Amino acid sequence: MSLFSGLIKSLSKLSMIGRALMLPISLLPAAGLLLAFGDKFHLPLMMNAGGVIFDNLPMLFAIGSAVGLASESGIAALSAAVSVFVTNITIGTVMDITPEMASQGGKYVMVVGIPTLQMGVFGGLLCGILAAWCYNRFHTLQLPEFLGFFSGKRFVAIATACLSFLMGLLLPYVWQHIQSGIDALSVMVNGDNQAASTFIFGLVERALIPLGLHHIWYPSFWYSFGDYTTHAGQVIHGDQTIWFKMLEEGVKSFSSDTYQNAGKFMQGEFPLMLFALPAACLAMYHEAHSANKKIAAGILFSAALTCFLTGITEPVEFTFIFVAPVLYVFNAIMAGLAYMMMYLLHAHIAKSFSAGFIDYLSFGILPSFNGYQTHYLNAVIIGVPMGLIYYFTFRYVIRRLDIKTPGRTQITASVNDKSDNEVATEIIGLLGGAQNIHTVGSCITRLRLDVVKSELVDKDGLNGVGARGVVFIGDTGIQVIFGARAQFIAQTMQTMLAK
Repeated sequence: MSLFSGLIKSLSKLSMIGRALMLPISLLPAAGLLLAFGDKFHLPLMMNAGGVIFDNLPMLFAIGSAVGLASESGIAALSAAVSVFVTNITIGTVMDITPEMASQGGKYVMVVGIPTLQMGVFGGLLCGILAAWCYNRFHTLQLPEFLGFFSGKRFVAIATACLSFLMGLLLPYVWQHIQSGIDALSVMVNGDNQAASTFIFGLVERALIPLGLHHIWYPSFWYSFGDYTTHAGQVIHGDQTIWFKMLEEGVKSFSSDTYQNAGKFMQGEFPLMLFALPAACLAMYHEAHSANKKIAAGILFSAALTCFLTGITEPVEFTFIFVAPVLYVFNAIMAGLAYMMMYLLHAHIAKSFSAGFIDYLSFGILPSFNGYQTHYLNAVIIGVPMGLIYYFTFRYVIRRLDIKTPGRTQITASVNDKSDNEVATEIIGLLGGAQNIHTVGSCITRLRLDVVKSELVDKDGLNGVGARGVVFIGDTGIQVIFGARAQFIAQTMQTMLAK
């Protein structure tokens, strides 16, 4: 196997993990909102309800990633929980970790009441991946007749428990090297040149959007890099987790002796989502041909509103990143600059999932009323000039290079004009038929598919159905961007393929 083909296959696997991470990450808005509104209205019970979710992220990531990677969620989720219990109790016993040692923080921690190594969400992710692998490998296993009761799905949890025990024996010797690497990266990104760190973070995150690999990039910054010691002596890791813990504990400046400027790896997208990308939509509308303006308005204004309110950007970005590479690069660079400028202006705004107005209100404006130094107006100070830059840049490039953005070419019927069954039926045919489809999944805005032969896929046909972009990942991985309906289309396809 050549180096290039190996890299392509690795990208396909990373894309699958990125899809799996979406489920546990999508749970966090609930926790963030409970904390934000609990703080605003001085309701400790509500804050505790939100805090307990952030305090148990390893278990949530284990269950969520297993469900995302396995084809049957119930058994996979149960097996992931088993893996968390067995792995951590084995580690704690082998290393003689006591509750007292775990309470002191540092390299030890309590996970679901078990004193163990501090592995953060990566520990949960390992357990979830193991559980999903066991399900996919063993759920059809047939044992001899006298052991028939333990065949099939019943064997999955047994296999997971046994392999988790072995993983628990191995991790004490392996994790110290992994932790050393995490510590080194943490010192680097939270060191003296954080302006450069935030710029690189924002640039790379936007650059990975077409492949859907941005979900692989940011979890380390949100859940692992950086250390904050709570009032109780517990050590918290990751920019997002630290921000919400500081909110819970009343750290108004979002800085401490051990961690400064919480929010720096989240807030840079607010100028982009609230101002820049909606301005790009306005520019594309103004550059649409007169005969197509009405249809273009429906596509672009809907995408702009989605971006503004929820921070979901794919419906906007996939209108230009494939047809105009120069705008794709421009967007990535501007995202990096937005992160850097928000950091330099000492903003401290969090996001629970995506940096839309809902998060801006919840984690920027509302906390400021209780004295938290979010400096939320910096998003406007940076966002308004960014919006103007985007508007005039997009208009110039689209007209100068004759970019085929919505309204400048033949527009087919919108996917919203068809039912889920109609769209799913057409997609199955365009993918080469049911026999050519290996797996079907989805994230927020895109179908994530694995096919037998990618050459049988009709890319132009998928675009004609209403897809806003088609991305090939590796030899058999395909992502089809449909917007918020993607998950419902995927469910319908799964039902059809199961018949």
